[in-house]
Amino acid sequence: MILFSRDSSSKSQLIRSNEFIHAERFDLVQRLKQKFKQVYKKGPNDSRAQEASLSYWYRTPLGEKLIEQEKVIVARAISGRFAATIAQLDSGYHEALFEKRLFGSGILVSQLENRALCPVVCASAEALPFEPESIDMVLLHHTLDVCENPYKAVREASIALKPGGLMIVVGFNPYSSWGLRSLFSAARSNNSIWCSRFIRSSRVEDWMQVLDFELERHEKHVFTLPMVAPNWLNRFNGLKKWLTKLCPFFGAVYVLVGYKQVLGKLPPELRRNSKRSVLETTLGVSSSKRESSSE
Repeated sequence: MILFSRDSSSKSQLIRSNEFIHAERFDLVQRLKQKFKQVYKKGPNDSRAQEASLSYWYRTPLGEKLIEQEKVIVARAISGRFAATIAQLDSGYHEALFEKRLFGSGILVSQLENRALCPVVCASAEALPFEPESIDMVLLHHTLDVCENPYKAVREASIALKPGGLMIVVGFNPYSSWGLRSLFSAARSNNSIWCSRFIRSSRVEDWMQVLDFELERHEKHVFTLPMVAPNWLNRFNGLKKWLTKLCPFFGAVYVLVGYKQVLGKLPPELRRNSKRSVLETTLGVSSSKRESSSE
């Protein structure tokens, strides 16, 4: 009986210690979740101040590296497509990422006045001053990382797009080395790129599908490590090739490309063909009735 009581007491102590360890792990996971929510869901406190700080950051060596690669990404997404109007919802770069010669008119939407080499409209992404179904392409360049209401910005862009229009979303990937740095650098730096809202690309994809978009591309790019010093950037250039092969889903930037679908609407050519087919069938039926009645 004494041995049995000792064994039972040791087992109970092990159970209590395991429960304590599990409780500590649970608390640690909850703290990390809260940290992720603060960084990835709250976003910057002031979108205008964030855009102003990003306008300076894009001129740093790391920012220039990012813009250089993002221009190539946007060019691939737009290649082979021609449109009359394109609107870029800017986040502070204050220059067009697209080639202006491919479009009839390119518009830059920004909250701050700037000297971009294209027409600039001062407005927020959540309240675009465009007529519904008046734009052929919309480019959201880190707009969702800066604005106050990301879903409303996507909805406003979808309203401004014509049926069959193209939406290109460029944003920061939270599951990357950049997202990891933002997790630790957001509290120490005010109104910097690390205070931006790092939204999951799958969440933005769900928003686009809710708004009747057919997704064409979902890609991850930019495997440059988030280092400020130019010497370190040059040293780790060879590491990018290995990261693209081994970790293709951990790129610092995601790109979503989708077409706007409108149910119940057909292109003009199909409408004409459908009208002709309806007329032909009705005329055929009426002529057959006349022939049967005459017989």
